[in-house]
Amino acid sequence: MTRIQVSKIVRWLLHLHYDIRTENGELLRDGNVHLLLPNHPAYIEPPMLCAEFPEVILRPMADEVFFRRWYSGWALRLATAIVVPDLPATSADNREKSAAKARQLTTTALQALANGDDLLFYPSGHVRYKPVESIGNRRLAYEVCQGLFAPEDKEKYANVRVIMLRTSGLDDSLTSKQHTRLTLRRRVTMHFEDMTDQLRTWATLERRAFNERLEQWYNAQG
Repeated sequence: MTRIQVSKIVRWLLHLHYDIRTENGELLRDGNVHLLLPNHPAYIEPPMLCAEFPEVILRPMADEVFFRRWYSGWALRLATAIVVPDLPATSADNREKSAAKARQLTTTALQALANGDDLLFYPSGHVRYKPVESIGNRRLAYEVCQGLFAPEDKEKYANVRVIMLRTSGLDDSLTSKQHTRLTLRRRVTMHFEDMTDQLRTWATLERRAFNERLEQWYNAQG
């Protein structure tokens, strides 16, 4: 079974329960290379995103643990996902190893974009457990954007557009980490926005300030 066939089946199943509305989804179909940076309200959101755009080959970056589970591992391999390796437990001895793995992950992401892959990863790195998105001091989105907008690589990434996605309506769903509310039909909105120019400016800030700008956008209403 092909990736597109699986996506169409998943989309049909999801629409039995979710009323999914997309805004500006055409941004993913403009012929450019895309770095897609979504918020992460629930576990169902990644397959929902891929199912809504079966013709767009989004290459996700996913934690190693999900590759070890048969159901998610199969789907991730079908999507040619990039493995985000487990980082060693924080300690003085492991900090250098963690930093090296983080640098390699940034290099891998930038190389995928340079190769023309549409790349998807979550700046927060986890499903949120409270009503607002929290990125904290995470570094991947910041470092990848710094690489994208480095003056010396201007031509290399000239056709890469950075798209941010704000999904709403899943905070209290069964696949979220928050208090759940049962409902027969759930309205979900997926709002896409081309943030390339804004992120070019934000990437000149310190990492925490950059992440705060992302958080403000994700947590905005509407």
